[in-house]
Amino acid sequence: MELSKIIIHELLKEAKSKEAKTIYSDELTKNNDRSFKLISALNKNYTKAGIAHAIFDKSEGKTFPEKYLEYSRSERKSNQFINFTKQVTGNLEQLIKNKTMATGGYLVFSEYIDRQINYLGVFLIRDVEGEILTKTKKSFEIKLVEYVDTRNLAMACRINENRLNEEDKNYLSFTRFKQNNVSDYFKNWISIDKLESSSEYTQTLYDIITQLERPIDDNTGREYDLQVFRDKIYSDIKASPNKTINISNLSEKYYGDPEIISEYAQNNNLIIDTEFKYNQKKLRQFTTLEIERDGVSLKFPRGEYREKVRVDKKDKNLVIIDSHKFAEALRQEMERNDSN
Repeated sequence: MELSKIIIHELLKEAKSKEAKTIYSDELTKNNDRSFKLISALNKNYTKAGIAHAIFDKSEGKTFPEKYLEYSRSERKSNQFINFTKQVTGNLEQLIKNKTMATGGYLVFSEYIDRQINYLGVFLIRDVEGEILTKTKKSFEIKLVEYVDTRNLAMACRINENRLNEEDKNYLSFTRFKQNNVSDYFKNWISIDKLESSSEYTQTLYDIITQLERPIDDNTGREYDLQVFRDKIYSDIKASPNKTINISNLSEKYYGDPEIISEYAQNNNLIIDTEFKYNQKKLRQFTTLEIERDGVSLKFPRGEYREKVRVDKKDKNLVIIDSHKFAEALRQEMERNDSN
């Protein structure tokens, strides 16, 4: 990871209070080993928190996207970064005043590169024991980074600037929370326009399961057969009472680590929410299609339809199997029969 800029502002707000105040930094936090460790820790914990993807709501009067896009088109000098963070933090201060149960914390803004992707990260952290940050005259000093964990990370978002510059969708991601009445103000502040994409996410999961190294089957002590593994994933997903997929739960069950699937997605620049409603049509790709007609039996994974197995566009009675291995096996079998 490569750290470019970091600045910290403290938003003071107690639960059940309608008063809010911000202690601003007037200069960047020093870019040193401690700040690098802090952003590294926050970035790592961010991926564990449960991620959802979206784009900005660019309708009129949305402060965060307006100020961010204004900054991103500037020379991105230190003073411009400081001004941008102060403007959007001031906007959050106004929004949070009427949220009775909301509490404040430290807003950490950072520009950094991770896995060759340019990010702008915004992390709302709470110094649970007063051991992470301390105020200096014009900024905040980072003390003991070892204490940063998921308890400290309250809410966060990341802007994937590579995707944004390429005008790709879902360039914005944010931590997913169950306490919606508390976290909605954060999402409203960032101005999220959520893209529901159950079809794309279900397809992405299928691709990941197909490409990812398969886990060991406890019954055989060997790696799962691909189609057996797809069938088990399908059964688990269909058993979900809410028709949702949680990739952390799947990863924990089969790999013993809740982050294996999400890390694979990140490392391969794939977009997938931690939890999403599945698309029934795309989910059927995990299953096996078996047909017997006219004395011919055909069995193959549904996900291979139109890839390895397809109906000819001109002749609807012509089924094409595009597989070198299958063709070679068929030739060998016929040659063996002919020789006998």
